[in-house]
This record gives sequence, C-alpha cells and structure tokens, in this order.
Amino acid sequence: MTPRTFRSGRAAHLTAEVWALAWKDLRHDRRTSLILVLTVAAILAPLLLLLGLKNGVIQTLRETLVRDPRNLEVVIYGTANLEPSWFLALAARPDVAFLVPRTRSINASVDLVDGARRIETGIELVPTAVGDPLLPPGSPTPSSPDEVLLTATLAARLTVGTAATPLYAVVKRTLDGEPQHMRIPLRVIGVVPEAHFARDALFVSLDLLVATEDYRDGVPSAETASIPEGYAAGRPLFAGARLYATGLDRVAPLADVLRAQGIEVRTQAERIATVLAFDHTLSFVFRIIALIGGTGCALALGGALWVNVERKRRQLALLRLFGFGEGSVAALPVIQGVAVALFGFGLAGLGYLVGAQAFDAVMGEHLKDGAYLSRLDAADLAGAMAATLAVALLASLAGAWRAGRISPAEGLRDATH
Repeated sequence: MTPRTFRSGRAAHLTAEVWALAWKDLRHDRRTSLILVLTVAAILAPLLLLLGLKNGVIQTLRETLVRDPRNLEVVIYGTANLEPSWFLALAARPDVAFLVPRTRSINASVDLVDGARRIETGIELVPTAVGDPLLPPGSPTPSSPDEVLLTATLAARLTVGTAATPLYAVVKRTLDGEPQHMRIPLRVIGVVPEAHFARDALFVSLDLLVATEDYRDGVPSAETASIPEGYAAGRPLFAGARLYATGLDRVAPLADVLRAQGIEVRTQAERIATVLAFDHTLSFVFRIIALIGGTGCALALGGALWVNVERKRRQLALLRLFGFGEGSVAALPVIQGVAVALFGFGLAGLGYLVGAQAFDAVMGEHLKDGAYLSRLDAADLAGAMAATLAVALLASLAGAWRAGRISPAEGLRDATH
C-alpha cells in the first residue's frame, strides 16, 4: 500500500467516523435535538403555508383570467391595411397563440333563414381556424366555406342540423341603386356553448367571410353561392385580425409591438395589471417575512450549535487527541445543523399539509370547481429545502469555527484536574 493510498483510506475512515459521531451525538442528546427540530419546523411551517397561499391565490386568479380568452386578446381597433406578409411575420412570433385575418366589421354579418323560414337578421360572422381559443377543446372547425358553427344562443332559436332543415346565409347589397341579395347554403357542424361565446354569431371560415364582403363590394368573382376553397388567398389586404397572446404577461408586449407599427389596439390591460401587481405585492411581503423568519432560524440554530460546542469542549478536545483533525471536528456541528434542518423541514411539510387541508375544508366551498387555495409544486418544495439547507449551513459556521479552534491540549489539561 502506498502512502497516498493509506492517507486516502484513513481520510475516508475519519469522514465516516465523523458522520457516525454526529448522528450518535444527536441521538444521545435527543431532547435538545428534538427542541431544535421543533424550532426549525415552527419557523418553516408558517412560511410554507404563506408560500402555498400566495401561489394558490395568484395561480387561481391567473387561471380565471386565462380561462376567459378575451383577457388574452389584442383587439385591433378601427380599420387597418394588413398585408398577408404581415400575418406571416406576426404568426411566427413565440408570443402569438392564435391569429386569423378578418374583414371590416360593417361587412361581418349576414341574415339567416332556417328550414322553418325563421329569419334572424344581422348575425355576426366570426372567422375561425384550428386552435381558436374561443372554441371548446376538440371542437370541429370549418374546413370548407359552407361549414359553420352556431353559438348556443342562436341555435336555440333555429331549426337546423339535418338535410331536411337547411340553413341559408342571406347577404344583401345595393348595386347601382338596385337592392340585391345572395343565398348561401350552410352546413352546421357544431354548436359553441354559451360559456365560450354568449351572443348570437356564426363561426365561419375566412373564405366565407371574405366572399360576403366581396359580394357587398361588387367583386364579380363573389357573385356565386358556391364559394371555392382558398377563396381568401387572393385577398391583398385585410382590415383587421383576431389576435391572442400565449399568456397574460405577453399581452402588453404584443400590444406594444402593434402600436409601434401605428396600429391602434385595445386589451384587458387593467385587469391583467391588477393581478400582476397583486402577485408582486404578495411576493414582496413573502420575501420580507421569509427574510425575518430565516434570520431568526439561523440565529436560533446557530446559537444552539454554538452552545452545544461549548458544552462539549472536553469531548471535542479528546477527539483531537484521538487523531481527528480540525476539519473533522469542525464538521460535526455542520452535519448536525444539516440533519436538524432536514428533520425540521420534513416536520414543517407535514404541518403544511395539515394547514392546507384545513384552509381548503373551511374556505374551499367559496371557490369554483378546480380552484385551490393553497399550492406548492415540486419546484417550490425543492427551492424551500435548498433555502433551509443554506440557512442551516450558514448557522453552523459559527459552531464549526469554534469547534475547529479547540486544541488537543484542552483535553489533556482537563484530564489532569
């Protein structure tokens, strides 16, 4: 065996001995250890509850806003002149969740006639496509110009759904002083629930929407009830768009991009800003409380470890006489501090679970289905544990420094008395 191998083996043996001694000392002085664990848990449990409440309340508010797609919409106000290249460039942005062109609002309506000859006038046309946030997940979307979706409020007043009960869109215009109209046969492929869209409307393909505007404008190619697929591809300019951001925090930057291009937009910025400001306020309050609690935990744990070192100076000095180096002796309070922090964190986690269940039991009845009052995910727990270990390491430095300064002579001196 070489000297280097011997030293490595001896160092590993001493390291294992240090861990074993630290654990045995905690078990021997179990009352003091239990008090330290309870102290750490008593500080951490309220902090975990506060963090869980902050996350739960803010996440619930965010999800409430996100569930209403109107809060993610960037509404182009007035009439713009948007080229197809503009749509391609905007759709490539990572903060755009949904984008589809639209025509002038004054032309985005038709009259409806059902099989029972009921007439509904001035029905709004909403251009749609795959991924429309206003439609329920899994809802069909028009794949041809004659396919449409009815909103629930409109479907309740019409007789539709079979070949025997057809539905027609009637587009009216005045050309050269003569009133004219065109009837376009439609096929209903679905109904949009009222919870998703609460007024009368037809969700249609862009081809149908562009064709109705072209007919009103007197474009010859639009004077047919049979609209070909891809009809809208030849449109050089669009008056507007339906635009939705990918998240609440992306709405304002996306709106700023459009405003910088001279396009006037409207958003639900005030509602979003209220939630974000609430989030920032709660985060600031939590950081202040966590700082105070963490400082108190560090002082309490650090003071206890220092006192523990002072009480056991003779035993630590004897360890030095038995061949333990300064680093090995100094590691004892560090290992004990980490162990106390881990046990305290585990106990605090149980306290958090009890507290969270109590909050949900008492206040859960006031929340909507799927909402929660308190929430901690794996990342939150991992961050909290890392912060706890960091505080424990910081708290144990004083005790480690004091233990490392104990000399073997103190053991000899005490042994002679």
